[in-house]
Formats: sequence, C-alpha cells, structure tokens
Amino acid sequence: MLFRSVDAISKDRADVKKVLRRCLLSILLVAVVVALILYTGSDLISQHWLYDSRTAQPLRLLSLSLPFIAMSAALSGYFTAIRRAGVYAGVQVLEQLVRVASTAGFLHMLSGRGLEASCIAIVLGSCVSDLISFLASFFLSKWMVRRQRNQHRVMLHLNRRLLRIAVPDAVGAWVRSILLTIEHLLIPIGFKKSGISSENALATYGTIHAMTLPVDFENLFFLMVRRPPRATLFPYTTLFRAIINRVLYAALLFSLLVAGVFYAYAGELSNAVYHSSDTKPFLQLLAVLVPVMYLDMAVDGMLKGLDQQLSSMRYNIIDSGLCVILVYFLIPRYSVKGYIITLFVSEILNFYLSLRRLIRVSTLRLNWRRILNPILCMTCAVTGVRLVATLLPAPLLHSVPWLVGAILATSCAYLLALRCSGGITQQDLHWFAGIFRSERKAAMSVSPQNTGVSI
Repeated sequence: MLFRSVDAISKDRADVKKVLRRCLLSILLVAVVVALILYTGSDLISQHWLYDSRTAQPLRLLSLSLPFIAMSAALSGYFTAIRRAGVYAGVQVLEQLVRVASTAGFLHMLSGRGLEASCIAIVLGSCVSDLISFLASFFLSKWMVRRQRNQHRVMLHLNRRLLRIAVPDAVGAWVRSILLTIEHLLIPIGFKKSGISSENALATYGTIHAMTLPVDFENLFFLMVRRPPRATLFPYTTLFRAIINRVLYAALLFSLLVAGVFYAYAGELSNAVYHSSDTKPFLQLLAVLVPVMYLDMAVDGMLKGLDQQLSSMRYNIIDSGLCVILVYFLIPRYSVKGYIITLFVSEILNFYLSLRRLIRVSTLRLNWRRILNPILCMTCAVTGVRLVATLLPAPLLHSVPWLVGAILATSCAYLLALRCSGGITQQDLHWFAGIFRSERKAAMSVSPQNTGVSI
C-alpha cells in the first residue's frame, strides 16, 4: 500500500513524511482491530477451526506481533518507493538472524515441556524478530526522511488519493487471505479424508508446503527485479517496453537458475537440509513451477506499477477461489497428487491472466528463441557438472562441501553459457549494475539505442 501511495503522490511533490505517517496510522488501526479479534477468538479458532485446544495460547501470543508485522510491511513499501530496496534487504537479513537465534533460545529454554511449549517457543521467536524488524525499519525510515528535502506545499485531497490506491490492494489482500485461510484449513482435512492419519496428514502438508516450496529466494529476487519506472517518466512506448522486457528477462534467467539447481540436486538438498530423501520428488516436481512463480511475481508487481491493481486483485481472487474449489474436490480423492495438481493449475492460471493483461497494456512481445536459449544453457550447465561428478569418489558426492561446490559450479557454468551464446549481453550487465543506482540513471541503460531485447 505505502509503495503505491508514496510513489504516486510523489509526482505532485507531496510531503512524503505526511504520507508515511498517515499510512502507518491507518495500517496500525486495522492491525490492532485484527489483533484484538484474534486474541479474543483464539479459543474458538483453536477448537472449531484447528481442532486442537493447545493452539489457543500460541494464537494469543501471535496476535501481539500483528501490529509490528503490518507496520513493517508498510515501511518495506516506503523503502521500495524511494528506491532503497537494498537497505530494507539488510533489515530482512537481520530479522531472519534474530528469528533463528531467538527461536533456538526459546526452544532450548522450553525443551522437554511438550508440543504446546515448543509451539509457544517458535511463536515467541517470531514475535521478537518481528519487533526488531519494525524498530530497525522505523528508525531507518526516520533517518532517510530527514535526509530528503520535504516539500511543504499543502496536498489537497490527500486522503482521497491514498484511499484510491490503498483500498483495491487492501480489499484484494483481505479477500485472498480469507480464501487462503480456508484453503490451508481444507488441505489437512482433505488429506485425512483420503485415508491418511491426522499426524501423517499434517506431516505431508508440511513437507510439501513448508519444506519444498523454494520461496526463500524471494528477497534476493526482489533486489534483482524492480518495478519499472512509471509511464509518465518515459512517454516513449519503445523505451517503456524495453524496460519491461529487461525486467522480465532478468526474472526468467534467475528463476531458471533456481529451478535448475533444485531439480538437479533435489536428492542432495533433501539429505543435507532435512536428513531424509522424502522431499526429493516434491522438490523436483515443484522446481518446474519456479519460473512460473517468479515470473508471476514480476508481472504482478509491474501491473501494480502500471496502475492495474484492480486487474491484479481480480486475478489473485480468481486464483485463490479456484484453489479452494480444487482442494475441496481433489485432495480427498487423490491425496498428495490432488494438491500438486492444485498448485500447478492455480499458478499457471494466475500467471497466464497476469501476463495477458501486461501484454495488452504495454504492447509486450514474446520472443520464444530468447526464452529457449537460457533453458538450453541451464541444461548444459547441469549436465556438464554431473558428468564431472562421475569422476569423483562416491563418498564425496554425499557431503555438504560437494553440494555447495556443485551449486556454485553450476551457476558459473550457466552464466558462462549465457554469455557465450549471447543470452547475456554487455548492455544486460550494465543494466544489472545500474539496479542500485537512481531510477533515471538505471533507465538510461535500457534506452532504445542500446537494447533490442524482448522476452
């Protein structure tokens, strides 16, 4: 919400400090109301939704962190809007470090006290990390606002403009959250109806959803693929199309690298991280979806940047509603296969609808030859590293150092193959280096004179 608000209103040189304050107060009010509902209704939720009274206390503790989570999300939008995503990435790294350390500490303190105590320890670790993340983001934002030259011109109808931007995003997020909640509640129930026991149902769901979906690369991807500059800054259709093409191409290259690594080294990753080979087939299967997931993220962000948030909201609601229907009918009959089918259908449909809309509003062109080239480069890189691995002793192939070295070697081979085949040009490298510069300088690196890309 704050990302769109600050960026849109900054065109009229509004006071960013005023916008930031109003957005934070608005989202704090909503978060406090939701937190009170969760706190007072924790017993009802635990008994009638989760069917386990032991979850009531963790839910009450979780409600305390909701205001900090909400305001941190708003501040992340502020850093994105002022083109300081790298600064916020540091905050996210700090949050994850605090989360791991605090969770480990609470688990050690409450060890041996049962499953409910372990769940409370995890929630406490999450609460501490959310608080630290908010404080770090808040003080960083205050420092950066002071550095900016505030415009004291009075902005008329500020609230109206904020609501115009925020309401579609908020309504879409709320509806989708409700549908996602229903979906996540139906999944374990569906597994149980398919014949799996309660414990195995939750274990299977956790294996697929939490252990195999490689979304931890999202923060790094967020730094690579930024929202394109607004259309009013670049009135020439050719230039604007070139910016969109290059962003999508960067998303494609990065997603293929992630997908290739997860597919080629699924067994090694499963054994190294989880000390089990149970997740290998899920990793390989869902690796196919990684390019679709990452490209969908990029397309969705660009649609919002092009003032198409209503279309994005509509597609996300359609996606979530379809997931609920598929989960309800497929999982009780086909168990795990039904959930996999649901993931594929929903992700592909959402991506198709969003990409079709982006093509319509931006005159984007698809170049299938340019799409197939990185796929062939990734295949050659994986095959080459695997052939070299046959020359190594068998015990070495099951070690963590070998896994790290293989992933690094595959990445280097992939980049080298792209460079040799023309998949990455000198202009591409110059654009990537300009990601962390100002918006106008970065855009100059994708002018029509020095780019001919089309994804």
